[in-house]
Amino acid sequence: MPEIHFTTSIDILLVVGGGVATLLLAWFLYRFTVPPIPRNLKAALIILRGLGLFFILLLIGEPLLSLLHRTTDPPAIILLTDNSKSLTISDKAGDRRAAMREVLQSSVVQRLDRLGHVQYGIFDTRTRFLPAGHPDSLTFAGEGTDIGQALRRAKEEAVKGNVQSVLLVSDGNTTTGSSPLFEAEEIGIPIFTIGIGDTSDQQDVLVRRVVTNTITYAGNRVPVNVTISSSGYTNEQVEVLLRDASGVLDRRTLTLQPGTREYAVAMSFIAGEEGTQRLTVEVSRLPGEVSTQNNRSLFFTKVLKSKMKVTLIAGAPGPDVAFIRRALEQDGNIEVRTFVERKDGGFYEGPVTPNTFVETDCIVAIGFPGATSSQAVLSALTSGVAAGKGLFLVMSRTVDLEKLRGMDQVLPFTIQRPHSGEQQVFLLIPEMARNNVLVKTTAPMELWAQLPPLFVSGAGFRAKPESDVLGLTRIQSVTTNDPLLVTRNVNRRKTVALLGYGVWRWSLLAGTIPGAQTLVEEFLSTTVRWLTTREDDRPVRVQAVKQLFESQEPVEFTGQVYDPTYTPIEDAEIQVRVTRGGTVSQFSLNPLGSGRFEGAIEQLEEGDYSFSAVVSAGGRMLGEERGTFSVGGLNVEFQNTRMNSLLLRQLATRTGGRYYEASAIETLADDIAALPGFRPREVVRSSEIELWNKSWMLALVVAFFAAEWVLRKRSGML
Repeated sequence: MPEIHFTTSIDILLVVGGGVATLLLAWFLYRFTVPPIPRNLKAALIILRGLGLFFILLLIGEPLLSLLHRTTDPPAIILLTDNSKSLTISDKAGDRRAAMREVLQSSVVQRLDRLGHVQYGIFDTRTRFLPAGHPDSLTFAGEGTDIGQALRRAKEEAVKGNVQSVLLVSDGNTTTGSSPLFEAEEIGIPIFTIGIGDTSDQQDVLVRRVVTNTITYAGNRVPVNVTISSSGYTNEQVEVLLRDASGVLDRRTLTLQPGTREYAVAMSFIAGEEGTQRLTVEVSRLPGEVSTQNNRSLFFTKVLKSKMKVTLIAGAPGPDVAFIRRALEQDGNIEVRTFVERKDGGFYEGPVTPNTFVETDCIVAIGFPGATSSQAVLSALTSGVAAGKGLFLVMSRTVDLEKLRGMDQVLPFTIQRPHSGEQQVFLLIPEMARNNVLVKTTAPMELWAQLPPLFVSGAGFRAKPESDVLGLTRIQSVTTNDPLLVTRNVNRRKTVALLGYGVWRWSLLAGTIPGAQTLVEEFLSTTVRWLTTREDDRPVRVQAVKQLFESQEPVEFTGQVYDPTYTPIEDAEIQVRVTRGGTVSQFSLNPLGSGRFEGAIEQLEEGDYSFSAVVSAGGRMLGEERGTFSVGGLNVEFQNTRMNSLLLRQLATRTGGRYYEASAIETLADDIAALPGFRPREVVRSSEIELWNKSWMLALVVAFFAAEWVLRKRSGML
C-alpha cells in the first residue's frame, strides 16, 4: 500500500478550523427553517452546505495529495557475451565456441541468478539485450567487435536499476568503435572479465594490409603495397597472388622467418578498361593455420580513362604560362595542348576553333582574353565551358576586363571596377575552406600562408553567391574580404579562378620553405582532376551503396528516377534482380519521395554478385541499370587470432573488478557478492495529485450545492 501525504499552501490547523467553522455556519443558517422540516432532512442540508463551503475553502488552500510507493530492487549484474566471428577460432586452448558455452553453462555463472537479477546482452558491432540468457542464442556471426559500445549500452542500462557489476565474456579483440578503456572509466561500476582463447601467438599466415590507389587511369601501372603477417612458422615458403577476374596479375614468393613477423610485399598491375576493377590479394595456405579466412583480402579501384586532356590558352607568353604548363606536364595522367596568343590576335601553335574545346576535358586560361583576343575564340571558349568543360582561370595584368565580362555566365566572380594599379597580396585560406579538396594537400595547411605574395590588379572582384571562396587576400597583416581563389559548381559546370598572378614565384621561392616544394604542383594537378570529374547526370540511376559488403550485412541499394527535364518521377517502379551462378533473388525498391528509392536484400552468402535493375512507370520502361558487388572478403575478426588478455585485465583493474581465465572462474560469484555495494536497494517512487487543479473537485463542490438546492425545493423552502 502506498503512503499518503496531504499538504496545502495554508496551515493545516486553519484548514481544520475552517472546516469546523463552515459546519457551525451551516448549522446556524438552518437552526430555524420556514416551513419547519424534519430533523433528518435538516441534518442533511447542514452537511451539504458545510461540505460545499469547506471544499471551497480547501481549493483556495491548493491541496496536494502525495503517494509514496516503496519497493526493494535486488542487486543486478549485466552479463555481456561476445557474439563475433573471432569466437569461431580453434586455437591451442581449444574451440572458443565450446569454451564460451561451457562458461555460460557453468554452475558459477548459473549461481549469479541467485545472487541478484542478471541482464543478458550479446554484442558484436551492436549490442542487444535479451529477456533471458541461453548459449543457443549466440550465433558467432558478428562481423566486428565493439566492446566500447557494449559498455556504453551497459552504462545506459545501469541508470535504470540497481546494477552493481558488469561481467564481460570475450576474447578481448575489439575491432571497431571507441576505446573500451575510456568507456570503462565512464561506467563507474566494477567490470569483471573472462578471457576466451589462448594468449600465445597462433600458427597463422594472413594478409594484414593492402594499400593502393583508389582512383587510377587506364593503361597505368598501379602499385599495390601488401603487408603479410606470419607466426609459428619457420622457413616455409608461401606465394602471394594478385588477381582480378581475368586471372593472376602478379605473384611473389616469401620465405617465412621464426616468430611473429610482418613482410612488405610490393606488387603491381596494369589498370584495365574504364570502370570499377575488383582485385584480390591471396597468400597460400599452410598446414595447421588457426584460420584460413584471413588469407585473402578484396579491394576495388576506380579506373578512369587514360589521359585527362587539358587545353591551355594564354593571352601572351609569360613565366606563369611556362610554369603552369611544365607543372601539368609533369603529371603523367595529364595531356596538355597549349595555345599562346601573338600580338596580332593569332596563336603561335595554329588557329583555335570551336573543335579545340570540344575535344578537351579541361580549359586552363592564363591571362586570357587579352586586348587582341578575337570574339570568335572567346565565344568558342565560353561555349565549351557552358557545355560542361571545366575552366581554370588565372589572371594577369594584361587581361582585358571588358572582354572578360562577356564570359560572366561561366565565371565564379563579378568585376566591380576597372584597373587602378597593382599591389602584392598573400593568400589566406579561411577556416571554413580548409577541408576543401583543392587546398587540403599532403603538405601542412600552414604552408599556404608562408608562400610568397602574388600580384593583383586594382580591379575589384566579388564572388558570386553560389561560389565558394577558398582564398582571401592578405595585405601585410591585414586580411580583407576580397577573394583570391574562388570555385563554382552549378548545373554541372565547374570553374576555378585564381585572381592573382605571379604563380611562378610560388614555385621559385617554395624551395626555401621546408615541405612546400610540391605544394603548388599538387594544387594544380588536384584542380585539373576536380574540374574533369563529371557529376553523374543520368536521369535513371540504381546502384549498390558500396562495392564490398560484410557477411550477414544487408546489401542496400539506392535509386533516383527523373524525366528528361530532371523532374522527379514519383510513381516509378524499380525491380532489382541479384544473381550469382544459378541463384537469383528479386526484390523492389521502396519509394522515399522526390524520385528517390531504397531497398535491401539480406542473408547473401560470401561471393561476387551481379545485379540488374529495371525501372518503369505507367507500364513503360524508363531504363535499365547493371552493376556488381561482393559479399565477404577480409574479415577484421581474423586479423588478431590470439586472446587480448591485456585489454581485459585493464578493463577489470581500472574499474575495481577482476580478470579470470575461462578455466579458473570458481571464485567469480563470491567476488561479485563481496562488492561493498552489492545489496538490495530501497526505491521510493512518488506521485503527486494537485487536487486544486482537478475538474472533478469543482464538480464535487457544484454537486454539494446542487443537492442542497434540490432538497430545499422539494421541502418547499425558499
